[in-house]
Amino acid sequence: MRIMTGQVARKDNFWNRKKEIDDIWYKLDSKEHILLVAPRRVGKTSIMYNLFDNPKEDYIVLYIDTESANSEKEFWKKLFHRLCEEDFLNTFKNKSTRFYEKLKSININEISTKGIKLGNSFELDYIKALKKIFKEIDKDKKLIIMFDEFAQTIENIIKYETEQEAKSLLSHHRELRQDQKLCENVVFIYAGSIGLESISSKIDSIGLINDLSNIKVSPLKNEEAKDFIKKLTNSNNIEIDNEQIEYILEKVEWLIPFYIQLIIDELRRKDEKIEKKDIDGAFSLILDNRNHFEHWHTRLKSFIDNEYKFAKEVLSKISEEKILKSNEIINIASKHLLEEEEAKEVIRSLKYDGYINNQEDIKIYRFNSPILRMWWYQNVAN
Repeated sequence: MRIMTGQVARKDNFWNRKKEIDDIWYKLDSKEHILLVAPRRVGKTSIMYNLFDNPKEDYIVLYIDTESANSEKEFWKKLFHRLCEEDFLNTFKNKSTRFYEKLKSININEISTKGIKLGNSFELDYIKALKKIFKEIDKDKKLIIMFDEFAQTIENIIKYETEQEAKSLLSHHRELRQDQKLCENVVFIYAGSIGLESISSKIDSIGLINDLSNIKVSPLKNEEAKDFIKKLTNSNNIEIDNEQIEYILEKVEWLIPFYIQLIIDELRRKDEKIEKKDIDGAFSLILDNRNHFEHWHTRLKSFIDNEYKFAKEVLSKISEEKILKSNEIINIASKHLLEEEEAKEVIRSLKYDGYINNQEDIKIYRFNSPILRMWWYQNVAN
């Protein structure tokens, strides 16, 4: 198993998330559409690629990253181009003849909010066109379409187009999911590093996604993380004993594969048996690398001015004092002229996106990761 700190972990480099994957297949077999819920860097994309690389018999899986789509038109264009790519079509060649022939016969010249313009200039409503195409799949096959960074697409549309267009995309997706005949053949999985529920709530559209079945991707449990470290260290010829593994777990605390691999990647450079001082040194080195963490700061800039200032001050305060009480948060919100409900929405986003939690005490917030807390204190708060 190779250490993966930047790329998606696939095949032999994927640490099996059996519980989540079993849950996903159970829902898919029940013809349910899924919202994969987890903060950034927990491993959602790697899980999706595992489904892509290891589909069940008679399932065909399509992965599409929609983060770059800034309009509804661009979203549907991106999806159709992906459907029509030769490598994807070839997966259908021997599995679903009707679907393969249908897509091969369509010459898509233009996709707009009014519909799809085919090669013969005949315009169709794109939802009807999608339904027509999907219903061509042979009845004993099922297509899984996975949309990664879908919530980011919705946020992009709100920012660069209008809230109404964002609602339109959510509404059209729901319309597709509610088509019972279509759902015999096609099921959707949505995922992203920001919360779709939070984004939808901001534009009063939570009802457009309440039919999705939520599957949560959690950090590793202690024993899972211990086994993960053993696998990584053995595979990369790193000599370490159980006491030092426990020390890593204690320091990482929020046991997501990304943080664990950052530490192991630094330890990989040591020739001798790993000691505590080496682990402490590895933590210092990863904190000095802005590339590992800068996106956590950049993400905040999607908030509007006062919300951004509020979120930044809340995180900076927690990074300095380690905890922050809810009444102090209300005072900070007032300072930045935010209504209580606006402030609560920002806090909900920070919780979902993986910055903070209040699990131990509902009135006390702390960083999920002491690593991120230390980085924030060094690079943003001061």
